[in-house]
Amino acid sequence: MVGLLLAAGALTLMAGCSAPRPPLSEYLTQQPALPGDIRVPAGHQAVLEARGIGQLQYECQATNRSPWQYAWLPLDRSIELRDSFNNTITLARSARSWVHRDGSELAVREFVEVDNGIVNLPLQRARVEPSSLPGTLNNISYIQRVRTLGGLPSIRNCSAAELGMRVRVPYEADYVFWRQLSS
Repeated sequence: MVGLLLAAGALTLMAGCSAPRPPLSEYLTQQPALPGDIRVPAGHQAVLEARGIGQLQYECQATNRSPWQYAWLPLDRSIELRDSFNNTITLARSARSWVHRDGSELAVREFVEVDNGIVNLPLQRARVEPSSLPGTLNNISYIQRVRTLGGLPSIRNCSAAELGMRVRVPYEADYVFWRQLSS
């Protein structure tokens, strides 16, 4: 009986973990509630959602010598996302490119960011160069970061005393990939 109850509990837990996310069409209705700078222009459709959960690593570094200024700068700018089908999408920020597990990729042309609090990564809209390569990222034109929790170091100031110190900061963010509607 105990084994049966444990098995039933495990199935219930697994069902909760694989619960479907809201339909992508909801992102279109949420656009008016977002800051204007990161809204995706009319004529686009949300086609893919992905979530990034993990830790970002920063190091306190000197950014200016005269006068001396310091800032927490990211050490590794790459992140890994999981889409709603559990496929991997990787952002290699140093190259400003996104790569899907199926080999399709995108190049970022420009970023627009809006502050989302002192501890959260900014909300973001990226205009991307559409790729003609076949795959999931084919003809994507915008990527939005619409929900961010954490991701920025706020534990202490970065100064000469902390120079070289490294911190890991937990974060979570949702990304929505948009494609222009066919006419």
